[in-house]
Amino acid sequence: MPHGNTTRRYAARNPVRGTAGSVSPWGLGALIALVFVSVTAAAQETLPEGQRLHADHLVERVLSDNAGLDALRAAVDAAEARVVPAGSLPDPQLSGAVAPETIDGLDAPTGRDRGTNFRVEISQSFPWPGTLGLRAEAAREEAAAATENVAALRLRLAAAAKAAYAEWRYVHRALAINADNRELVDELRRVAEQRYAAGLTRQQDVLQAEVELQRLEHQAIQLKRAKRGVRAKINALLNRPATESLAEPAGLPQPQSLPPYERMRDQALSSHPELARIQRRIAANQDREAVARKEFYPDFKVFSGYNKLWDADEKRWIVGAGISLPLSRDKYRARLDEAKADTLRLEFELTDRRAQLLSQLEQAHAAAEEAQHSIALYENELVPLARENLSAARAEYGAGGGSFLAVIDAERNKLDAELNLARVRADHFAAIGDLQRWTAADLPATSTPGPMNTLEPSYE
Repeated sequence: MPHGNTTRRYAARNPVRGTAGSVSPWGLGALIALVFVSVTAAAQETLPEGQRLHADHLVERVLSDNAGLDALRAAVDAAEARVVPAGSLPDPQLSGAVAPETIDGLDAPTGRDRGTNFRVEISQSFPWPGTLGLRAEAAREEAAAATENVAALRLRLAAAAKAAYAEWRYVHRALAINADNRELVDELRRVAEQRYAAGLTRQQDVLQAEVELQRLEHQAIQLKRAKRGVRAKINALLNRPATESLAEPAGLPQPQSLPPYERMRDQALSSHPELARIQRRIAANQDREAVARKEFYPDFKVFSGYNKLWDADEKRWIVGAGISLPLSRDKYRARLDEAKADTLRLEFELTDRRAQLLSQLEQAHAAAEEAQHSIALYENELVPLARENLSAARAEYGAGGGSFLAVIDAERNKLDAELNLARVRADHFAAIGDLQRWTAADLPATSTPGPMNTLEPSYE
């Protein structure tokens, strides 16, 4: 008789062995087939479209709600506000003076009352011609660089949102696959219990089913933890509390052929905002070099005033001009050297960033191609074969031949194939997001999302 806690639990469910209530081998095969059909039907059920989160909607929300973008937009406003001051003349200066001993209005030597003696003067400084225009142009280039920074962050956030959405879709799909397989293994366990109670199989079959169920339970716990982590990432992108609820994801679009790599490379090199930002800063620094060269030349000053200290009225109104004397040439050379060094640094930075961008583009392109081939392999070969293998193992076991371990192995192969398909579909969608980030362009690599039943293969 069976013994042990596990066996007693099974015996309690099946107290009679070898009675009319036992299941025949043919009946077992039909029961397992019925279980498989019901599990497949449950896997194809989908929620209404209105209750699902779409990738495009998530990207729009991230780009509209992310505080980092708002901060960079404010930085653009600040940079644009610096253009007018950079190209403006310094404020004119107004100065005045008074002879204190004439405040009473008495001129002691002559006895003639001239009133209070004072002097008033207004002056305006002018830098060397062209200096103000160069300063304003440098400020405009810096503002344009700040704008490119916003565009680069938008690309980065969009790619991050798509990658997070892909993970959100994957964990939901993986949990659904896990639940389907747990249901299948639970039915297989009940079948094994009935066969064991009827004396048609060994207790080991029941124990194998129990072990597989516990393995699937542990996998479900891991997936639920991963689901919480992905939810926290998405909420962080949306500037929401980490535990804020999220709608379930819609499906992923079917992959299409990628554009040629050379076209994507040329697009990235010609218009990527990260490169354009550095180029703008180089242009701004070249303007600063020109300003530093003009500092070797004098600034001008014009002035006009009224000086009542003079007795003769014709001497009281004065006009004049002056120039600065840039005698300390070393400090001007130092400023020019600093500007040149900054320009050289930015040029090296541009070269390095261009190499990194092309490296990231190549990696994303390779990842997208690999995922695309893997999707085709799993959809057309591995998943159908795993399903056929499970069906054959089930039928053989139900007919009284084969081993229960073979059925469990077939179930594991089917589980792994379905999970891997969900994984590579998510990886492909994330890789397309990366390609869009590194090329700074929309790619015709995915089809437009349609009804849910067109987004997922029938065996999902």
